[in-house]
Amino acid sequence: MTTPDDSGERPAWAPPAEDHQEQRSTVWITVILFVVFMAVMLLVAGLVVGGVKESRAGAVQTRQPAVPPTSAPTSSAPPATRQEVPIRKLETAANPLVAPGVAMPKVTCELPKLRGTKEQLDAFYLALIPCLERAWHPVLTQVGEPRIPVAVNLHDVSNTACGPPPPASEAMGFYCSDDKTIFVPLPRQLEDGGPELLSQLFLLAHEYGHHVQEQSGILRKHDTLYREADGDRPRILDLSRRLELQADCFSTLFLANAAGRGSITAGLIAPLGQAGYEGTDSETHGSAKNAALWQKRGLKAKDTSACNTFAAPPAEVS
Repeated sequence: MTTPDDSGERPAWAPPAEDHQEQRSTVWITVILFVVFMAVMLLVAGLVVGGVKESRAGAVQTRQPAVPPTSAPTSSAPPATRQEVPIRKLETAANPLVAPGVAMPKVTCELPKLRGTKEQLDAFYLALIPCLERAWHPVLTQVGEPRIPVAVNLHDVSNTACGPPPPASEAMGFYCSDDKTIFVPLPRQLEDGGPELLSQLFLLAHEYGHHVQEQSGILRKHDTLYREADGDRPRILDLSRRLELQADCFSTLFLANAAGRGSITAGLIAPLGQAGYEGTDSETHGSAKNAALWQKRGLKAKDTSACNTFAAPPAEVS
């Protein structure tokens, strides 16, 4: 007697059911996808690590290096790290620039021979400006003020960012704070027999003195006080004289610290501070007497406080 499962006739082999094949295929696909996923994750991890290294290097490059790099780095620092320029102190008499103890270093100016062509005058000014910077930049650094470059323009311009230039009868040169430029029109320098060494030195140092006033905030405060005067002519003229006489004092302060070395001899600057030198009575620039007074104070000054015209009594700036 046979059992129902043992009929004696075995069926031929048949492939496994379709659902079993799909299960095995699913397993292989899962394995392959997992391998691909892990490879992608490893690649992404490598890129992330590389990116972190680059950003750190970029952050280090934005700092001020001890030795300047051979090529300028590209800054990727946030804006906050670039706001390092000091803010000018908008003061006149109370400006740190003219506080006691702010001294100017001695400097040596090697200047080319002064001649009367545009090219030769240009070469003279381009040699003198760096010498003025070497004298004034340490002074500005002492009081935490920015050091702003200045340009020199020899063209006989009809207008500037500050407006029309003063007449030639009033000024051999002039400074425009909006342009950060000293204008020394060539025709004005060639009048009366051509340029003379001391007058050119005094002129450029005077106009650079206005640039120093701009860098320190004195000139900006002067302009504010000018606007507040609202047309009060005596007050406006008083402000103008204090500004110009201070530039005279700054000019001779520089020349005193440059004299006796290089191209500027002690004998060359001897006429400064004497009655009548570069001095005619002027409502805007002061009397000849007071011009000589502030020139002499600059020559004898131990520090910049000697040039604090905005703290001087009215009789000394008339």
